[in-house]
Amino acid sequence: NSRNGVLSTTLETLIATNFIENSETGEIDEVNTPTYNGNLIGPTLRISPGDSIQIDLINNFPDNPEDQRLGAFPKNPFTTNFHSHGLIVSPGGISDNVFRRMEPDTTSEIQIDVGSDHHSGTFWYHPHKHGSVSFSFFGGMMGFLIVEGGPGDLNEVPEIAAAKEILMAISVIRTDTNGEVPFVNEDADQANSDTGATNGLWSTFQNSNFYYLTNGVTNPTLKMRPGEVQRWRILNAASGETFPIALEGHSLHILANDGINQEEMISLNVEEAYVMGSGNRVDLLVKAGEPGTYKLQVLDPAGTYSVTPQGIAPGPRRARIGLDFPQPTYPVTVATIVVEGSEKNMDLQDGPLPQNSGLLTRQQMLAAPLDAERNMAFETCGQRRQQAMPENRLPSCGWYFDLYDADYWGGLPFTNLLMARDADDTGIPNPVVDPEMPRIDYQKQGLFTSDEPLFDDMFGGNFEEWTLINRTNSDHPFHIHVNPFLITHINGQALPEPEWRDSILVPAATGGGGNINLADFGTVTFRTYLDPLFPGDFVFHCHILTHEDVGMMQKLTVLP
Repeated sequence: NSRNGVLSTTLETLIATNFIENSETGEIDEVNTPTYNGNLIGPTLRISPGDSIQIDLINNFPDNPEDQRLGAFPKNPFTTNFHSHGLIVSPGGISDNVFRRMEPDTTSEIQIDVGSDHHSGTFWYHPHKHGSVSFSFFGGMMGFLIVEGGPGDLNEVPEIAAAKEILMAISVIRTDTNGEVPFVNEDADQANSDTGATNGLWSTFQNSNFYYLTNGVTNPTLKMRPGEVQRWRILNAASGETFPIALEGHSLHILANDGINQEEMISLNVEEAYVMGSGNRVDLLVKAGEPGTYKLQVLDPAGTYSVTPQGIAPGPRRARIGLDFPQPTYPVTVATIVVEGSEKNMDLQDGPLPQNSGLLTRQQMLAAPLDAERNMAFETCGQRRQQAMPENRLPSCGWYFDLYDADYWGGLPFTNLLMARDADDTGIPNPVVDPEMPRIDYQKQGLFTSDEPLFDDMFGGNFEEWTLINRTNSDHPFHIHVNPFLITHINGQALPEPEWRDSILVPAATGGGGNINLADFGTVTFRTYLDPLFPGDFVFHCHILTHEDVGMMQKLTVLP
């Protein structure tokens, strides 16, 4: 906790030994993974608006390998940095600067000054070193960051303040059969291995182990009394998996998404799932029912769910992290709730929720004249399976394949491109008939570069509207740093109540019969306000981190 306006602490990164119950075998497995302070979850940091977060980050990881594939290929797994996910703070200097590099055997100072009007809510922290973020998540490198107090805190509501607070960080730890976290396949030539081969980026995880953990533990037990109301803060801390979360025999009552309050609580139906993409947080109330034992479960994402608790545009919620990773048998139990003892009949909240300080109101956001309208596309390009035929690929693929050649990938070809790019950059028709490259002369990068921002006209104080277009067969969790956004439409359908987020699943394209150009693309439209207090460089990206590590990210610069 902070004291006298300062939270001062030390975080140490190191490879540490822990023991995990294997839910498949019932045995206790030894794992040796990258950690904060030697544990499978980092310490919870609690602050108030106006506090300063001051951290000495000691990197005690081993040295990076000497012989690594260079270029844009993932590398340097033991270099780290620090991201305060969801905070509206400076992205520069020694603050929430994801362009920093903290090398092994060094100590780095971090100072994040949180504004006095910053909203209360559920946030978190984790490494964000491009090219090796997935590696750190496979070991459990993350922790809660809670902002509490100040105007708009949910505890202003007596029924919420009376509820016991429970934190649940749900992670997926991945190791090889020896309990180690391997890095990428240096010789990979595509994202996923061919059938029977090991040529994929993460083929090092074929036939590996995985563990769904809550706060670093397999299926912990939580006790409640009949009629008791608890407030749960839940975090999807996985590297990319989507979690449709449901509690047997109970309803989930949604208070806040990504640390930002709803206008009113949304009560889901009994056993209805709340969908969490990687990086999402939810604050909710649970009122215990009759005595008994109930499972909190991750349901099969292949079912039909909306990306919002308002039920807009339901569909399968598949997030394709990589075909080389073993997958669970659903449902996966992430906690067991035992309801027992004498009755404790508590009331659920009813009526409007307090609105967060430090954010414009929904009405202000919707009424403000727009300074810019932008379209951003998630696109994937390949040369095998369905995309072996050029006509099944997006028209941008040929141009970008030529741009991102073997030299770009460190001397060997890499025939998958996972891009987040400016959809208004459409190129021009190729004057030479070439099925492999129907359009040419795209002006902007499709993959991440730190050299230049995607846009050169983003100014602090501006209001912008973005439409995210998903031209792939996988949901992609979009996350932007510093500036949260107000979602107005999903797949063209207006939300009954516009919804604040800092991360949202963009629905996959549907249909097309194997030809992505014939599919119906998924979309999310939002408005955002570029806070003039925090200009500088930051990023947006897909929060499936195996995608981010190979370039599904872009740099943004907000100018004063």
